[in-house]
Amino acid sequence: MSSDDGTKIFSTMILNTIKEGKIVPSEVTVKLIKKEMESSENYKFLIDGFPRSEENRIAFERIIGAEPNVVLFFDCPEEEMVKRVLNRNEGRVDDNIDTIKKRLKVFSSLNLPVIGYYSKRGKLRTINAVGTVDEIFEQVRAVFTECENRKSTVLSFPNSSPTPLLINRKPHTLTKLQALDNVVKDLESSVEKGIKVDTRIFSSLLETCYQLNAIDHGIKIQQLIPTTLLRKNTGISSKLLRLYASCGHMDEAHQLFDQMAKRDESAFAWNSLIAGYAELGLYEDAIALYFQMDEEGVEPDQFTFPRVFKACGGLGLIQVGQAVHRDLVRLGFANDGFALNSLVDMYAKCGDIVKAQRIFDKIASKDSVSWNSMLTGYVRHGLLVEASHTFHRMLQDGVELDSVAISSILANVSSLKLGVQIHGWIVKKGMEWDLATINSLIIMYSSKGNLDQARWLFDHLPERDVVSWNSIISAHCKDPEVLSYFERMERDGTLPDNITFVSVLSACAHQGLVKHGEKLFSLMRKKYGIKPIMEHYGCMVNLYGRAGLISEAYAMVTDKMEFDAGPTVWGALLYACYLHGNVDVGEVAAQRLFELEPDNEHNFELLMKIYCDAGRLEDVERE
Repeated sequence: MSSDDGTKIFSTMILNTIKEGKIVPSEVTVKLIKKEMESSENYKFLIDGFPRSEENRIAFERIIGAEPNVVLFFDCPEEEMVKRVLNRNEGRVDDNIDTIKKRLKVFSSLNLPVIGYYSKRGKLRTINAVGTVDEIFEQVRAVFTECENRKSTVLSFPNSSPTPLLINRKPHTLTKLQALDNVVKDLESSVEKGIKVDTRIFSSLLETCYQLNAIDHGIKIQQLIPTTLLRKNTGISSKLLRLYASCGHMDEAHQLFDQMAKRDESAFAWNSLIAGYAELGLYEDAIALYFQMDEEGVEPDQFTFPRVFKACGGLGLIQVGQAVHRDLVRLGFANDGFALNSLVDMYAKCGDIVKAQRIFDKIASKDSVSWNSMLTGYVRHGLLVEASHTFHRMLQDGVELDSVAISSILANVSSLKLGVQIHGWIVKKGMEWDLATINSLIIMYSSKGNLDQARWLFDHLPERDVVSWNSIISAHCKDPEVLSYFERMERDGTLPDNITFVSVLSACAHQGLVKHGEKLFSLMRKKYGIKPIMEHYGCMVNLYGRAGLISEAYAMVTDKMEFDAGPTVWGALLYACYLHGNVDVGEVAAQRLFELEPDNEHNFELLMKIYCDAGRLEDVERE
C-alpha cells in the first residue's frame, strides 16, 4: 500500500471522530499538515486559513517545530468584505448582510489575538487588501522579495477572510523525510552494485520510518532486505511489522507476523500487532491476539496491557478486562503509569465507576489521560456532582479537557445554566468555532429547549458537516422547518447518512407527513444507496401508525422488512394499535413483544388498555 492509503486511513479516522460528535484536536490537524509537507519534494507551501485561533497557533508551532518568519495580514474594511462575499459566485444559503457581519465578527475574535501576538514579535506585515487583484499581489510580491533577499524560504497561508497569512520555514534545510529519501536512494544504489548492507542499517532505517510514519520508504527498504534475512532476523521483521501496524496496514503486518520464525522470543511484535488492531477499533482481534500470546507461551510486558485494556473498554468486556488486570498484577506491572491510566478508562467504560475511582486514586502523578477518563466516566453514568467536582479540579490544576470529555459533558449536562457555563469555558479556550464542539453545543441547546441559540450557532458556522446538519434537523423534529433544513443540506452538497434519515422520518411521523415520509424512505435507498436499518423501519411503522394506517404499518413489518422486526418496530405498531383501537393487530404485536421482551411490563399494560378501550373486559381478566 502507498502512503496515500495511510493518509486515507488517517482521514477516515478523523471523519469517524467528527461523525461521533467528538472534537478533532488541533494536534491531529497539524500532524496531518506536517505529514503532507514532509512527504512533498517541495519546500514552499500555500496553506489556506490556518491557524485560526491561539490554540491552533500554539499547536502549529509546537508540532512543526518553528515559528513563522513573517505573518501577512490582509487588512480589508468590513464594508468591502461584505460586498465581496455577497458577490462571490458560489455563496451560502445564509449569505446576507447581517449574517456575514456576524460571521466576520467571529472570525475577527479568533484571528486578532493571533495577529496581535505576531505583531508584538515584529513579524507582522500588513497588506492593504482594498484594490484590484494585481495591486494586492504587488504588495505581496514585495514581501516575498524581502524574504528572498534575507534568504528565507516562504510558506504562505492565503485567505480572503481576516485570517492571518503565515510565512514560515527554515532556510534551505531538508526535511527529515527528504533526508530519508536520499538515504534510501543511496541504499538502493549500493544494493544494485552488489554491496552487502549491514543488518544494523536496515534496522536503523526502519526505526526512522516508524518515527516519521514513512510507509512508502519502509516498503522500499523491505524490497532491499533479503527474504531469508527478513524471516530469520526477528529484530528487523518486528520493526517492519510495527511500521505497517502503526500506519494501519494490518494485512501486511499480520502476514509478516505469520512468517516470523521466532516470534515467541519477545512481546515486541505481539504488542505492535495488538496496538495496530486496537487503534483501528478492531478490538476483538486485539483481545484474541493477547490470549494467543498465552497459548504460545509468550509473556506480556508493560507495553502489552494498555492496548488490551483499550480493547476491553471498547467492547465493554469487564470480565475479560478483570482477567487481564489480574495478569498485570501477577507480572509486577501494577504500578505502571500507562497501565493504570488505561485501567481507569477501561473500568469507567465498562460501568464499574467505583473500581475506576479506586485505581485513579492510586495514581501518584495523574496526567490528562487519567483525569479525562475519570471525568467522562462520571458523566456517562449520571454522577454529575462528582463530574462537576472533577471538572473544577481539572481547571484548577490546568489539565486540558479532551474531545471525548467535552462531548460527554455537553451531552449529559443537567441544566441549561451549566451548559451555558461550559459554553463560556469553550469560548475562553478559543474552541468556540471548532466544528465538533459546535455540533455538541447545538445538540445541548436544542435538548434544553433553547432552539433559538441552537439555530444561531448553526447559522454562523463557517463550515458544516453531516453531524452539523443531523444536529439541527434533529432539533427541529417537531417543527415544520425540518424538511427545509433537509433540502438545504442537499443543496449544500452534504450527503445524508443513516442518522439523517432517522431524524427526518421521525419528524414526518410526529407531524403526520405521510407522503413526505414515503418519498424520503424511497429516496434513502434509490438516490443515496442507504439500506434501511431497524430504526428506519420503526420510523415508517410509527409514521403509518400515528396516521391511523394500521394495515400499511402491519404490511411494513410483515412484507417489506428484510430481517426480523425487533422490539422498536413491534412496539411502534402496538402503540399505533392503542391510539386507534385496533385489537386484532395489537394482539399480534403484543404477542411478539412478549416473546422478545418477557420482562417489559409496559407492553402488557398497553395491551390491557387496548382491551379496556374496546370494552373487552373478559380479555383483561383472562390476561
